[in-house]
This record gives sequence, structure tokens and C-alpha cells, in this order.
Amino acid sequence: MNTIKTCLIILVILISLATNSQSKEPGHTSDDDWLISLEEYFFNLGDVKGEFTQIDQIGNITKGTFYSNGRGSIKFEYSSPSEMIIIINKGMFSIKERKDSKANYYSLEDSPLANLLSKDLKLDNFHINSLEVEGRVATIELRTNENSLRNSIFITADHPRPVLRQWKIIDAQKKETTVFFSKIKSIDSILDSFFEIK
Repeated sequence: MNTIKTCLIILVILISLATNSQSKEPGHTSDDDWLISLEEYFFNLGDVKGEFTQIDQIGNITKGTFYSNGRGSIKFEYSSPSEMIIIINKGMFSIKERKDSKANYYSLEDSPLANLLSKDLKLDNFHINSLEVEGRVATIELRTNENSLRNSIFITADHPRPVLRQWKIIDAQKKETTVFFSKIKSIDSILDSFFEIK
């Protein structure tokens, strides 16, 4: 009986040691650490240019180039045959179907898109509905408030060192749009006029 008891005690100690070893293993990043790193990534992003691929909820695929000044202003220029231009600037969302067409405006007051890719991005200003880590990527769902089932954005970035890879937006009409980002690189400072909504 004493032998069995001794074996059980040793087994419990070994399991405890293994658990402690895993929790302190080098390179382990907690959820809180990754969220802090994500904020720092956006804060330090600055003026950038990159490519994007967009897939809407019925499977239409469009591509183009995007620009951001690191202060919450973003411009999407769609490649031919599309002439669409989308600008996010100063709390407004502007869309032009063609370069010579009239712009349509929408407020971002109740949207997680506000201040995205910005030094002003504070995750505390959103309700974090979920955070999932799969391998070397993590996806966070942000909502404007806890009870909102619309206006959600899912941001996917590398883990443990965040690099933006994609976002999926669910708008007020529950339509889903996924945007994949690639070839993001720093560029010279972009003039504010580049993001003017005309």
C-alpha cells in the first residue's frame, strides 16, 4: 500500500513539474501580452503601402493597393477593371464606384473601423468578444459594445509577433467582407490631402 501511495505522490510531482515547465517555456506569449503587442504594432506602423485582396459575402474577388498614414486614415484603390475608391478618414467612410462618380458617405460612429491602423487604437475602447490562437496566427473579434451582434471586425495577425494578415468585417446589414493584406511596407510620409473625401 505504501509503495502505491509513494508512486502516486511521485506521479503528481512529475505532472506538476511538467506543467510548470510548459507555462514558463521560452517564447510563450500570454493573450494579454499579444494584445499589448498588437496595440504597439499599430502604434508603430506609420505611413505604409501594401496590396489587398477582398472577398465579399457572395464570393466576388477584387484586388488593389491600400495606403495608411498610421493616424487612422486609410485609402483603398481597386485595380482594373474596378475603379472603386474607398477612404476611411476622420470618422467617415467614403466610397466611389468610379473615379469620376459622386462619393457616398457613411459615419463610422458605431463601427470598429474607426481608428483602425492608428496610433489612437485602444483595444480598451472596444469589447473583445473573442481571441483565438491557432499555430502561428491569432484572430481577435472586436465589437463596439458587448451586446452588438453587428459591426464586428475580426483581425488576424501573426503570433506571437503581430503582423497584419487580414480582417473580416460584419456590417450593420450583417454582410461579411474579408480583406487579405500582403506586401506591407513603410513609405515616405503621405500628405493629409491624399485622404481627403471628395
